Amino acid sequence: MKKLLTVLCGILVALSLFVTTGNTAKAAVTNQSDEMSGGCGCVVEPILGAEGNKIVADIISSEAFKIVKKDLKKDGLKWTGANTVEVIHNISYNFVMVGVPFENKQGEVFIAAFFDGIFMGVLPADEH
Repeated sequence: MKKLLTVLCGILVALSLFVTTGNTAKAAVTNQSDEMSGGCGCVVEPILGAEGNKIVADIISSEAFKIVKKDLKKDGLKWTGANTVEVIHNISYNFVMVGVPFENKQGEVFIAAFFDGIFMGVLPADEH
């Protein structure tokens, strides 16, 4: 009887996980949207894993990045490395945004922004 009760409770818990309303993945993207998009009302999601790594590799091997890196180095900024690069997909307008952090000698971080591989400019990281 005790095993039967345990099995029934387990089935009840399992069913409650699958019989819920809404889409939790979409909810997570929507909740992150305001933070990540700077309040523009855009729906954005981070691109992680192999897909994100491929985009980062494409950016850092591009001629545009090499020029930006060289110019920022002349200005006293140092690239913080590939592991600090952020890749975001803007679902609302369907483009990929890549933020490449650079740091000055005082420790201030600046982000070089690339939209679909095109360099858009550099801003201090604390400005949203």
